[in-house]
Amino acid sequence: MELMARRWGFSPPGFSADFPAGISALISDGTGGSMMRLVSDTSGGPGSLRALPPMSKPAVHQPGPDGRVANLVAALSLIERVFGLNVTQLGEICGVTRKAVYDWQAGSVPRPAKIERIYALRRAALDWERAGFGAPGARLRAPVLGDRSLFDLLRAEPLDLEAIHFAGSRLSLERESAPAADLADPFR
Repeated sequence: MELMARRWGFSPPGFSADFPAGISALISDGTGGSMMRLVSDTSGGPGSLRALPPMSKPAVHQPGPDGRVANLVAALSLIERVFGLNVTQLGEICGVTRKAVYDWQAGSVPRPAKIERIYALRRAALDWERAGFGAPGARLRAPVLGDRSLFDLLRAEPLDLEAIHFAGSRLSLERESAPAADLADPFR
């Protein structure tokens, strides 16, 4: 499917619908890494548009001039914090040992396949956090989808982001529907 600035969203070739004045356009390069939106100016001026800066992929996969990966430590700590993992569990879902995780945190650069794995886990952690699921805590290894736990879903290759999100929904629902802890009766 072809994307053009003068067409609605993701219209197929041959379909030509011009934008009415003041309607925003979404332009994407198809990789999901670069987007620019044109939106109406909040000053109320007719027909004035402002361009937002393009959204880019995080630098977690781009080695810097010193050979280190820019946001790797931040990505690892995000994954660890959002899913409530310890370093051993973090290494297990990345497919490495605990020592390798410590080496990455100290500045060594992982192999490209591991960087892509960390990037995918980071995306899962960001989706989890945006959905407001909270850390799974003791439910990390509890069966959620059949006999598979959230931890199993995080270890799976390839990573199934939809299944992880569904597991978060289910864990959140279980947390909300669990009977409340016995509260003291204020009338006694």
